[in-house]
Amino acid sequence: MKILVIPSWYPSEKYPNNGVFFKEQVKALKKQGIDITVLCINIPYRKTPKEFPYFKLCHCVEEGIEVYRFCLPPVGIRHFSNIYYFLLRKIAIYLYKRELQNKGFDLIHAHSFISGGYIAIQLKQKFGCKCVITEHSSKILLHQLNDYEESILKKCVENSDIFISVSNNLKKAIENITGEKKKILVIPNMVNCIFSFKEKMQKDFIFASVGNLIPLKQMNYLVEAFSEAFKNQKNVLLYIAGDGPERDRLNQLIVKYQMQKQILLLGEISRKEVVRLLQRSKVMVLLSKVETFGIAYIEALATGNVILGSNNGGINDIVNKDNGVILDSLDIESIVRGLKKIYVNYDLYNPKEISMLCKENYGSEKICSQLRCEYEKLINEK
Repeated sequence: MKILVIPSWYPSEKYPNNGVFFKEQVKALKKQGIDITVLCINIPYRKTPKEFPYFKLCHCVEEGIEVYRFCLPPVGIRHFSNIYYFLLRKIAIYLYKRELQNKGFDLIHAHSFISGGYIAIQLKQKFGCKCVITEHSSKILLHQLNDYEESILKKCVENSDIFISVSNNLKKAIENITGEKKKILVIPNMVNCIFSFKEKMQKDFIFASVGNLIPLKQMNYLVEAFSEAFKNQKNVLLYIAGDGPERDRLNQLIVKYQMQKQILLLGEISRKEVVRLLQRSKVMVLLSKVETFGIAYIEALATGNVILGSNNGGINDIVNKDNGVILDSLDIESIVRGLKKIYVNYDLYNPKEISMLCKENYGSEKICSQLRCEYEKLINEK
């Protein structure tokens, strides 16, 4: 079985965490014996340093996987949807015809309609490729799509052979926007096997939070509520892993509440460092406005953490009374109550069982088996 994967973004040497879940799924599928090639056509964001030459196809082998990259310059073209998608179509058809058409792919699996899914539909219409699209975009839940993007999403749902959502909440939002009655499958993201359980032996009670320091993640609420809940309890700590434009603001809050000894901003850390952090922590807190799925939640569960999260959509398929608490309100008082509730009742949870159930539901073998089953049905259709 030969699959061309077209992600809308993909990790690189300078940005190893950018879409790392796409790469981890590709590697897991390869382990199952599927021949995978990746094509990423990308327009970098303005503030990111140039990493690949513009208007040139770069080809390399990354961890045994063929990867083709084509980058356009960050000239603000994303704001002009009709031009952006016209260019994507022209470039995708040209590159596929020149480099990929004769490789004998059984199907294309694209991730996120915003570019990968659109490209896959264009290749299907031009070359007759069978096409699977998995949707991840938080812009859908945030109601941030313009009219043109909504029309592209609808075309992706209508014209794909299989359309997958990573959560039930995202599925409902897609159905509401597109009005499509076509069956949308729900197949969640997978958790990498490196997120494994270790007994929580630390004397300190560690809360962790993992995510970009952007307004969407609402880390300021966590810092304020944690400061109120645990000030002067020196054995109760909060480690925040991630970086972004909110970092200075968070630092100021930590100083304001005199919590420098209890709250630590770790900055952006590697995947292995995230694993080590979550193996030490007892609770993972993430209070995002929206999550299409919430990979950070399943990574935390896989390492035996209890979850405290906001009612943000993605969390609803993942967290229940046995592995965490979902907050319906995000005022500081409610967050304080949630933090204290888990802290006081922590011994009622079973971290080892939390980890085991997470691996059963989101482990790479299960998710890859589901995808392989859908691939095989599609390939065998006449």
